[in-house]
Order: sequence, then C-alpha cells, then structure tokens
Amino acid sequence: TKLSRASSSLLLAQSDDTMLNRREWSKRAFASLITGAGSIATIAANPEQSNAADDIIWKTGKSPQIPGQKPKEKGDAKGTKKDPSFLRSISDCKTKCETGYGPDGLSRSASECLASCQDICCTTYEQCTFAITPR
Repeated sequence: TKLSRASSSLLLAQSDDTMLNRREWSKRAFASLITGAGSIATIAANPEQSNAADDIIWKTGKSPQIPGQKPKEKGDAKGTKKDPSFLRSISDCKTKCETGYGPDGLSRSASECLASCQDICCTTYEQCTFAITPR
C-alpha cells in the first residue's frame, strides 16, 4: 500500500505539472492571439491605406491600374506576359519538365508542365494570372 500511495502521489504531481504547463501554454497562446488581433485592427483602421487599395483596378492577365502611376512606355515589356526573360525561363522550365519524369514515374504533358512552370517562373500579377496554353 505504501508503494501504491507513493506512485499515486507521483502521478498526481505529474498531472499537476502537466496542467500547469497547459495553463501556461494557454495563457501565452491567448495573449499572442489578442496582440495579433490588436495589430490587425490598427492596420484596418488606417483609412489612408484602405482608400489607396480601393482605387487599384485589378484585371486578370493584365497589370494593375494604379491611379497616379506613370504609364509604361509602348515598347517596355518588363513584367508583362511578353517579357523576354519570363518567356525564356518558361521555355527552359518546360523543356526540363518534359524531359524528366513526374512523381508517378510517367512523363508529364506539355499542359501540366506549363501550369507548374508558370507558377515557378512568374514574378508579377500579370504573368501569374494569364491563361497559358500549349501550341
């Protein structure tokens, strides 16, 4: 009986430590949650940023239209879907993808490769959202 009392008191002490650790963890998690929510409320309450974000016009496959921003020159293709460096990187990626094998051990189709390569190579909104199709 002495052994059972000692083991039960040991288990009780361990469960108290566990509960203390859980309480501490809960307090810390709740405090960080409240802190994070407060910072989000501060950001959302800033009217200058929200008005600026409302004025931007987003169109799929095109660069965003930002009021007050100087328009690009006619021949400047940087950051667009016709950007030579973007097209070169898509081409290189597609070639490597088609010559390799997929996770199932089979070769990948051109459309599968183009979809994954677009996600890898795009650097702007326009490059990431335009519908890319194999020829």
